[in-house]
Amino acid sequence: MGWILRSIGLLVCVGVWWWVSSKIGTSSGEDTPETFRAVLPLLASFGMLIVAGIIFAKPLVGWIGDLSANLFMPSETHDKPQPMYSIPEGRMAVEDYEGALEAYTEMAAEHPTEIVPHLRMMEIWLRVYQDVEAAQTIRDNALQTISGEENKKQFEAAAKVILYEAGVD
Repeated sequence: MGWILRSIGLLVCVGVWWWVSSKIGTSSGEDTPETFRAVLPLLASFGMLIVAGIIFAKPLVGWIGDLSANLFMPSETHDKPQPMYSIPEGRMAVEDYEGALEAYTEMAAEHPTEIVPHLRMMEIWLRVYQDVEAAQTIRDNALQTISGEENKKQFEAAAKVILYEAGVD
């Protein structure tokens, strides 16, 4: 609602500026000097532009500030704490699969909205240990522990893909 009111105010200010600017230099039949008749509307028109700038300055600066701040401090659009994956991924790189499973288990307990740890555990059980039952158990447990209905739907869809890729219907 605030943007709508500010936009209307901006349009009014620009309209007044245009109207006053178009009247500069037109003869009105008065005996005032031409320069005086031109200076007053000119000052008034630029005054209207200044008012328009004041109306839009605060939200515009706030919007630009938010964009630049997101470069250094991500907002909710960057919703996953990415550095936490470095420990289990590093363990996976050196083929310490048990250590990776432990790290993912801790991560899943600490961050109940994250679905990736559960999916990675399923992948380890399916691709490394070829244990379908353990992967399905992880899926079932994850559906009980993951918080948020949207997260559960995303997890369920991703888990189906992982199980399908492993040849499990």
